Amino acid sequence: PAVMKRRFEATVDEYERLPGRLAGHRAVEWQRLDALLTPEPADAARARYASLARTATAGNADGVVAPLLTAALDAMRNLDLTPPGTRADPAGAAALLRTASWLVDTAAATTAEQTASLSRSDPDRTAFITALEAVAAPT
Repeated sequence: PAVMKRRFEATVDEYERLPGRLAGHRAVEWQRLDALLTPEPADAARARYASLARTATAGNADGVVAPLLTAALDAMRNLDLTPPGTRADPAGAAALLRTASWLVDTAAATTAEQTASLSRSDPDRTAFITALEAVAAPT
């Protein structure tokens, strides 16, 4: 249990730091995209803004995963898996274990949904590049 708890702590730390790092990168990208808001590349901008909006929304899921994993970690910290501990309150131990498992499962589902959402940005990114290339090298 101690190794598992340390791994959860490290994962929670990463998920707590990730939204801030990604938000900084996205803030720069939002500003960079403003250069596309001129007549020629304006059509290309829509696809890139759509991709960035989807990425930003998916990135916000990291802020949900961290508290879910923190709660699972708290439940595990309150779980006494020693033989005397589980014998003293088997129903309580089972309830904590079920809840910790549910929290981890919910965090995993949130991460899977986030990843699926991000994959939908690829066609927008491709459309953006194609449209921008057409503007940069007109025939």
